[in-house]
Amino acid sequence: MKYRSIASHLLLSSALIGVSSDAIAQDNSSPVDEVVVVGTQIKGSSIAGILPVTSLSETDIELTGAVSGDELLAAIPQLGDVTFTEGAFTGVNGARGDVGSVNLRGVGDGNTLVLLNGRRLVNHPGTQAVNQTPVVSVNSNALPVTGIKRLEVLRDGASAVYGSDAVAGVINTQLDDDYVGLQTQIQYGTSEGTSLDELSGTVKWGKDFNEGRTNVSIFGNVMFRNGMPATDLRNSSTEDLRPFFEGTIYEGDTQLRNTSLDTPWGIFRTVSGGQATGIGDNDFHIQPDTFDGCRGPDLPGGVCADNSGSTSNLANLRLDRARYRDIVGDTDRYNIFSFVNHELDNGIELFGEASYYYADYFRERETAQIITSQRYGVSVPETAFYNPFGEAIAIGRLRPIDAGPRQIKVKNDSFRLLGGARGDWNDWDWETAFLHSEATTKDRTNRVSLTLFQEAIARTDSSAYNVFSGGSTADFSEPSGLNQQSTIDSFLVDVKRDSKTTLTLADAKLSNPEIFTLPAGGVGMAAGVEWRHESYTDDRDDRLDGTITFTDSVTGNTLPSDVMGTSPTPDTNGSRDVFGAFVELALPLVSEDMDIPLVHSFDVQLAARAENYSDVGSVLKPKIAASWFPIEQFQIRGAYAEGFRAPNLEQINATEIRRVNTGREDWILCEAIALDAGDRNFTSDDNCDSVGVEGARGGGPDLKPESNKNFSIGATFELSDYLTLTADWWRIEQTDIVGLFSDQNEISLDYALRLQGSSNPNVVRATPDADLADLFTSVGLDPSGAGEIVEVSQRFRNLNPRTSEGLDIGGQLDFDTDFGRFKISANAAQIREFFQSPSAEGQALIDAVNSGELNSLVDVVGQENLIKENGNPEWRYTGSLRWDKGAWGLGAFYKYVGDVRDTSVTGSDYDFLEIPAFRTLNLYGDYTFEDETYGIFDNVRLRFGVRNVGDKKPPIADEFARGYFVSLHSNRGRYWYGSVRKTF
Repeated sequence: MKYRSIASHLLLSSALIGVSSDAIAQDNSSPVDEVVVVGTQIKGSSIAGILPVTSLSETDIELTGAVSGDELLAAIPQLGDVTFTEGAFTGVNGARGDVGSVNLRGVGDGNTLVLLNGRRLVNHPGTQAVNQTPVVSVNSNALPVTGIKRLEVLRDGASAVYGSDAVAGVINTQLDDDYVGLQTQIQYGTSEGTSLDELSGTVKWGKDFNEGRTNVSIFGNVMFRNGMPATDLRNSSTEDLRPFFEGTIYEGDTQLRNTSLDTPWGIFRTVSGGQATGIGDNDFHIQPDTFDGCRGPDLPGGVCADNSGSTSNLANLRLDRARYRDIVGDTDRYNIFSFVNHELDNGIELFGEASYYYADYFRERETAQIITSQRYGVSVPETAFYNPFGEAIAIGRLRPIDAGPRQIKVKNDSFRLLGGARGDWNDWDWETAFLHSEATTKDRTNRVSLTLFQEAIARTDSSAYNVFSGGSTADFSEPSGLNQQSTIDSFLVDVKRDSKTTLTLADAKLSNPEIFTLPAGGVGMAAGVEWRHESYTDDRDDRLDGTITFTDSVTGNTLPSDVMGTSPTPDTNGSRDVFGAFVELALPLVSEDMDIPLVHSFDVQLAARAENYSDVGSVLKPKIAASWFPIEQFQIRGAYAEGFRAPNLEQINATEIRRVNTGREDWILCEAIALDAGDRNFTSDDNCDSVGVEGARGGGPDLKPESNKNFSIGATFELSDYLTLTADWWRIEQTDIVGLFSDQNEISLDYALRLQGSSNPNVVRATPDADLADLFTSVGLDPSGAGEIVEVSQRFRNLNPRTSEGLDIGGQLDFDTDFGRFKISANAAQIREFFQSPSAEGQALIDAVNSGELNSLVDVVGQENLIKENGNPEWRYTGSLRWDKGAWGLGAFYKYVGDVRDTSVTGSDYDFLEIPAFRTLNLYGDYTFEDETYGIFDNVRLRFGVRNVGDKKPPIADEFARGYFVSLHSNRGRYWYGSVRKTF
């Protein structure tokens, strides 16, 4: 690859100098003594010990081997599944490119407040659908993974201290903003057996001026990645997963056949319902002329038409899209952070930050197809050069793969400017700052314009596009090669999406660790005010936002989207102003000096925050936390907090969002087919293929803010100066969560109602064709249910309560011996409860399934117990070891992600496909040249390591088009890397 030879030479040169690496500064503090910023605004207060905080030093971060922010956060057990990830094959309507998100406690993206040096970050401009509801998040890949002084994770609700978004807690990245010296590092890594490799470099520089009163620090990081095609990974090398399940109960199960019916072998029907020459009035498809059932006129290229409706013929022509896909894209990423601190003569310190992030991303995936809402909406005129049927023909299913793969190009960038002042006034520390930050996304993809496509089809000479040419008769997933490239080029267009978010913030706060004294010590206090302005702009392509629509030249019918394979989406924009004020108290009630039995000390934190939103009103939320040390070595701590989260700007301002989701089950159709086969109690969904469904969703100003209550209680036990153990139980009760009932649930409800003689008005169906209408009538079902689903209409709503509960367990052992210094850490997170209270409709479906009224295959989506459901494993844990002796160092990092269930595959006993746990082990060794006799190589650290030593592949899952859960498991396999670092 393009960087591999450069990096190989650099590492080979390094190997000639020495072996292994680490000149890293050691973290000599225990978790109790760690100075943390997150969790309290009172400077100099010891109250931080009340709160459950995970603090990762630079050494801890390096143990993970992470190259990107999403990889680093995935190494923290308390971080749940994420939906912003390049592993998802998101279309233009989702966030894509160099993206990652943050999901503390697994309660959902957007429920965690993310800070940089103690102040919030701007959200990424793209949104992602979670349970078909758009959510927002900070882009975790915009944060560096090297050069971090400390990463702090507050595992506790903190809305009262920090404001909205802190429902599940806070993550604060603390950079070294007062650095002196120069440090450079270069690292190269490659995923074994694949084309993926990465080259990264870091520079960190800082200097004092004006006799130490001024410091300027600059930190820069670059990363260049060559991606990976889907064929490099076993799981995603094919969409037909059945060969991987031979010898199991799922052997041959068509639920695992994810190949597509949308192929170059199109499905058509006559526009007027008349008699196409030699074919008849049924739908017909194109197939190789070696298949049975050929009818009608001769077609060029060894293909023919067949109207028999043979499912076996269509199944043999399915498209394996894996050969056209990348699962990791090419990425060039740049980060730069700069800091200025200057102390005035009067003791006031001025400080400033400036940062910039830029990522250039490229990836390919298969050509888009005509989606459900576009079927039979594009016609082939009777006069078209390649129309041999004597009348106009409507296109049902077609994927013009000779148009080439979609080339996705995404440029993400963001900048942040901050200026402020801090100082002392009497006994008060004060600080104020002004911040402005913007993030933009420019997304471009080559797509097929329906207008230009029909114009190319309608040509009356041989330059016309032939939709009846099918694919290659030698390889059914390849194009026929019969259409001219110049013709194909004539209907390809670049489709754009330009999005932008902004954050402008001004704050002022003051704190005093001792406003007055109680018998147990000084009472600390902090108070502050904050104003912020947030905005969101989403500018869609003219062919998607209604500016350019498609009108069929044959029928005159129109489609609101002119882009093949993409639903229309209007432009969206919105903004809000938020004013907030908080107060926080630290109350020492009992101290060691008071000599009270079984109360070595007892401290309390009280906090409250009021915020006013310009679009959703005002809230006031409290927090109380307490710490009790019965003895000096043992602490019991607990907290109660209330939180809130306003609906995001897309949820409120989007007028209508249309999305097509595949893999939906039209259960009433399955029922009809099963009844016709003589077995109403069908035991698998082989009776019918899953369908693609377009959902029409909308938001509105009537959405209420989400509210939550956060409970926690825990203990720490410092057995000695070397060993500390912690355990914390937590519970989050959320109400009024913004979401949807889900399109699959609406379709399932339509199934239940149709069995009772009515229907669900939210499921809009087309007029059924004669054959399906006759089938429904023959088995005693209303034939109107045979119509293809045109759309599912939905509105965002405030859902019933959701409850999450879990347990965190941690331990750290840090000691010196004659054999070197050892630091051993373990961190485990268990989700004990994750329960969504069903809506009235959801409960009705659950009851109907349990009573046998509905088939047991019906899965009520997003209701009741959600642990292990398509993610959300019950257990995650990590363990790490760092050993140092002199110039030598070794590191190990173990990660465990528990088992989950894949609800898209159901066994004979109606149980779901079990996805086993995923375990990986990382190792590295390093050596530091610490003697001046080495000359230029003095203070050079060499490190060589391997992530995923056992080359564990992600467990196979029936995830659409990927073969594994991208939100849980890594696709990298065994990954080798080496780095050289020089400190001047």
